[in-house]
Amino acid sequence: MAHILLPTDFSDGSLNACAYALDLFGTAGNTFTLAHAYIDPMPGYAALVDMSSVQYAASVEGLSVFTERFRKLKGGADAVVGTVAQFGPLPAVVDSICEDKAVDVVVMGTQGATGGNLFGSSAGAVARSSQTPVLIVPAGARFTGLRHILLADDHVRVEPFAMRLLVQLASKAGAAVTIAHVLRNASEVPDPKILADYDETFAAVPHTFIAAEGEDVALALSQVAERDNMDLVAVLHRHTGFLESLFHGSVAKHLAMYTRIPLLVLEH
Repeated sequence: MAHILLPTDFSDGSLNACAYALDLFGTAGNTFTLAHAYIDPMPGYAALVDMSSVQYAASVEGLSVFTERFRKLKGGADAVVGTVAQFGPLPAVVDSICEDKAVDVVVMGTQGATGGNLFGSSAGAVARSSQTPVLIVPAGARFTGLRHILLADDHVRVEPFAMRLLVQLASKAGAAVTIAHVLRNASEVPDPKILADYDETFAAVPHTFIAAEGEDVALALSQVAERDNMDLVAVLHRHTGFLESLFHGSVAKHLAMYTRIPLLVLEH
């Protein structure tokens, strides 16, 4: 049983993320919460208004309409769905709801993404701040099954607790996990202890290790994701620099990842 938080700006992109979440997780035993964060356009005025504010009313109304759209998605009619309208910046609102409702995973579209820079978007801001796993679903992503997952490895250490969601998803879908490490130089040798830790963590999941060479880690891993037709890319939350480079500027605009492959940011 999982509690899945779906932040929305009421756009088609966020509805697509909802559709992806329904397909990936299913509805049996799961709870979905649609959330909208609103900010009063008049700085300082928010403290003077109560829950009947115009902005709150608009948020609630928007959630009502969006819930009806959610219900029309495949599986949406059978889902247990709640809504939350809350004042504040989206990352803070998401963190608050995750804590209050013991959320297991946040699923959202690339809201506000501009100029090929995902981490200038709302999704990027949430991924940077959240202590809950965040699944970012590009607008062009469609769920066609989960068969191949790419896990980016920095070869620092393995965190089994942080990997639990990935293990659950792979086990449920029968997916194989490819653990990829980018070698900075040809003489670099993988640490056998780290490889053994991965073997233990993914003991119940088919998994392989690969090494890619390249000075640009983000580009090398992205090319692996495209070449091997990955359905999902996963990274640990501690790799903020890597995440920013993966979806920034000239790298992103040339990669199918940016438009079609979801990114799972695991909490650290």
